[in-house]
Amino acid sequence: MNIAGRPFIFLAVAVLGCSAGLALMGPASADVAPRKTASTVAPHTDDGSPAKSRTIRVEAQLQVGEEIDLGATGRSVGDQFVFSGNLMSTEGTEGHSVGRIGGFCVIDDLERNAGQCVSTAVLAGGQITIQGEQAGIPAPSPVVNAITGGTGEFRNARGQVSQRVLTPATWRLTFEVSDVQSHQMGDARDPFEAPMPMPPSLPGK
Repeated sequence: MNIAGRPFIFLAVAVLGCSAGLALMGPASADVAPRKTASTVAPHTDDGSPAKSRTIRVEAQLQVGEEIDLGATGRSVGDQFVFSGNLMSTEGTEGHSVGRIGGFCVIDDLERNAGQCVSTAVLAGGQITIQGEQAGIPAPSPVVNAITGGTGEFRNARGQVSQRVLTPATWRLTFEVSDVQSHQMGDARDPFEAPMPMPPSLPGK
């Protein structure tokens, strides 16, 4: 990982049936009941129980972080930064693996060293997809990006992810997830069980 390098007419028809012999029955307000205001319905899960919100705090420990020089030699629009690694719990004195993350950024602003980034966090309950702009690639400045969807317990997920770089290879992530669904049978498998160890691709490689 060369962190130090470049890296959206309905026409309403008023029926004026003023035919001869049609008597006016009286003011409309006398016969029309007041319209009820629609109530706000809280989101529910597939089994009818209320949807939940969840905050997930993890550290991403990158095992891969590669800048890909495309097009003109040196930093240019279209260059990419590809990354992946493990997600570690921040609870307790010793962190343990709770998932993994991977994604990429495409540079579109050379002055700010910024680009559009897409990533996927894989957790025990399912996947969460993330998208947004980041500046300072490959070691981005603190940023809040959007949760765009997910699978499993996160299939209706929405919300945001706050990201802060602690070191080039360690990122602090806080997921604020809304509409988390109830756990379903069949979702119990652990998609990140026994992650494959990989040699880190870090500065100084």
